[in-house]
Amino acid sequence: MNRNIWNLYKNSERGQNAIEIFNFNEHDDLFDKTSKIYDFCSEFMGDISEKEDFINTLFSVYENVSVSQLSLKENFACNILNNFDNEIEEFYKSERYVTCFSRNGDLLSQWRAYANQGKGVAIGFDLLNFEDSIHQHLKGSVVEYNEDVQKKSIEEVIKTIIEYYEYHRENIDWSDFGYEKLVRYSIIDFLHRIVSTYKSKGFSEEQEFRFEYFIDGNINKKDSNEINFRSTETMIIPYIILETEYNNYKKRFQNEDLETEPTFLNKKLPIKEIIIGPSLDFDLTKSSIEEILLQHDYKNVEIKKSAIPYRI
Repeated sequence: MNRNIWNLYKNSERGQNAIEIFNFNEHDDLFDKTSKIYDFCSEFMGDISEKEDFINTLFSVYENVSVSQLSLKENFACNILNNFDNEIEEFYKSERYVTCFSRNGDLLSQWRAYANQGKGVAIGFDLLNFEDSIHQHLKGSVVEYNEDVQKKSIEEVIKTIIEYYEYHRENIDWSDFGYEKLVRYSIIDFLHRIVSTYKSKGFSEEQEFRFEYFIDGNINKKDSNEINFRSTETMIIPYIILETEYNNYKKRFQNEDLETEPTFLNKKLPIKEIIIGPSLDFDLTKSSIEEILLQHDYKNVEIKKSAIPYRI
């Protein structure tokens, strides 16, 4: 289901507008970005109240969902909504890792915050091929900052799922399933898919697109992932390394003598464009980047200069 939704998104107008996504970095990370990328635990990201804000928004919505708005039996709807808060603890158990991009590769705020005051580069990736390049199972999303849109989306999810189950209730024997609990679980399961796509409007300038790696114990299991850590001035941050399908293949079969190699759609991360930060010497930096790209067999990557007249 996730794959189908994602394919529909990629072919939609909104998806086409996000055809290229940018990651701002100090340029000494460029060598790493040709083969791997880091996914940081969402609890340690810049928006410190992201999950709490989502849960507060969720409560404010479902408390105001009127039974009269639902085309179903009143007692059933009340039982679903009144016991909904018992399932909210699932959000606190979740472990999410995200890689954040911007849909704009030349923003002054991003140069200042993430690229050492403009002394870095913005790496533009081909969005439509990025997910297929990565070995791990990811979910891509455009971040929504409008609170009214956020609330409306949650409300529609709750209403649609409740009405769907109630409509089909008489067709199946649900006696062994704890029917109302199952409906609540379905709502929570779907909301899990959008919890990391909402942020405070204070971050809207970032124009963020993110890929999420969700350790759910099913598709992605924690015991099969190596959790790494890096330190900052204020905290120690857990992260995982997202690797390409090709690199994963080489690592798994490095000691075996294989006669043939499978075909990979992308052996490298799909870099389309690199924008050199406004505080760097463009010509010297461009020459070095061209050499790095050549060493890693990248062709037709456009190298551009930031249009922002910023200097420190």
